[in-house]
Amino acid sequence: MDIGIINPELVHPRGAEKQACKLCYFLDKKGHDVTFYTFEKSDDYIFDPLLSNVEIVSLNTKWSLDSYWMAEEFRWIYLIRKLSQKLGNHDIINAHNHPAQWISKYTDTPVVWMCNEPYMYYGYDKFILKFVHNKIESKLSLNTKLILALDRKMEEIIKKMYPYKTTKTIGSGVDLERKIKHIENDYFDSIFVGPIHPQKRPLDIVKAFALIKDKIPNIKLHFVGEITSQNLKKEMEQIANANKLNINFYGSVSDEKLYELYDTADISIFVPELQPWGIFPLETILGGIPTIISDQCGIIDILPTEFPIVEKGNITQLAKKILEIKENYAEHMAKTMNMSKIISNEYSWESYTKKILDIFEVMK
Repeated sequence: MDIGIINPELVHPRGAEKQACKLCYFLDKKGHDVTFYTFEKSDDYIFDPLLSNVEIVSLNTKWSLDSYWMAEEFRWIYLIRKLSQKLGNHDIINAHNHPAQWISKYTDTPVVWMCNEPYMYYGYDKFILKFVHNKIESKLSLNTKLILALDRKMEEIIKKMYPYKTTKTIGSGVDLERKIKHIENDYFDSIFVGPIHPQKRPLDIVKAFALIKDKIPNIKLHFVGEITSQNLKKEMEQIANANKLNINFYGSVSDEKLYELYDTADISIFVPELQPWGIFPLETILGGIPTIISDQCGIIDILPTEFPIVEKGNITQLAKKILEIKENYAEHMAKTMNMSKIISNEYSWESYTKKILDIFEVMK
């Protein structure tokens, strides 16, 4: 099969970009021809090894200028039209992050949209934004044949935003680049991976540990990911310093550095709001690291009810759950290892690719 993959950028090492690049790698491995189309690509991109046998077509144009959102949308219309002129003859096109799905307006090739989260997902309660965005979307996304969702909650949101489209929950994939070594040291190491952004609620983690600092000695907090809010980072540092918590920020890191941090992690915490799926907590579960997630993570669809899940924003509950894991560590680690076997078998990137291919065969 000849497949076109579209994503606005190949710059940041985010989960959605990893998903698209892993899909390219396994599609190629299964003998399919793959072309990746994008507005912008870094010369030395972290996921380049996954794209070594994939043709890359880039406009070499910065995809986001961080300008007023409406100006960005109209600029993207121009860029997606320009990208459509470079499309080859494909059996099917798989669009990823917004506005990749707009390509359906400019091609007769069937377009399947992997909608990890709809654009303006977090500001959709504002009427004017909703009205204008819907006008643009109804025109440019009309020819999209199918929208794929990561989890059931996200599918419900997509159905409300795109009531005229067919949707399907498919999940995503996850794997580890190598085994986690579980190196012991003198600290109780906590890891979070994701942008330092209010929606990810990393401040909740710092506040929770501040509540139990007298019950757990030598706490060390590790935050890996792009710092999108300096004010939030400053507040996290202030609370950590006031409570004598060892806090570390790394920004975006290589896989080698990330896995070094996984090796020493005693606990993984990811308690965001409105979070589709969640590759990072699945990675730490795969690695056997006891992991706490919020009730708004999409991966609760595939986890057992006894898994450590806390109410979003409930810092006291989070603190109690951390303490419970610390006091019953061997038990929680064993449960995590059992769950890792299920995830490894059913939600690998290769399994995700097979699900996508089954859909492509029907839609082409």
